[in-house]
Amino acid sequence: MTQSVDQPVAARKPRSRLLRGVYFVLGMICLGFVYISVLPGIPTFDFVILAAFFFSMSSDRLHGWLVNHPVFGKMIKGYRSGGLTVRTKWVAVVGILASLSFSAFVLTSNTALRIVLAAVGAVGVWFVLSRPTRTEPVV
Repeated sequence: MTQSVDQPVAARKPRSRLLRGVYFVLGMICLGFVYISVLPGIPTFDFVILAAFFFSMSSDRLHGWLVNHPVFGKMIKGYRSGGLTVRTKWVAVVGILASLSFSAFVLTSNTALRIVLAAVGAVGVWFVLSRPTRTEPVV
């Protein structure tokens, strides 16, 4: 059974009101981070995708608003429609390497922490580069 990209799989909302509330709060936190992510080194894309996931599990109204938002909706639809563009991948990789390099060489002198940061960076770069590459922009 295949499914169209335009109609993503509907998330199964938890029956527990408490769990839906937790997802809602996590979505609001991610949405708050989206608005402060204009600062260098803080990714916007990650928080938008996470907020969309959390709202899909808790609030149809906020999920619909986020998916149809003029700016954030393009990110979500682009990700759901087949992956990331080459430009997006390059920006993500450069951002990961720049922020982790700054942290490793300027903010800490602990060798073990530098190794952990290098491992986290390697996993982050691998994850970004392993996503499908979309050749045409989504409109």
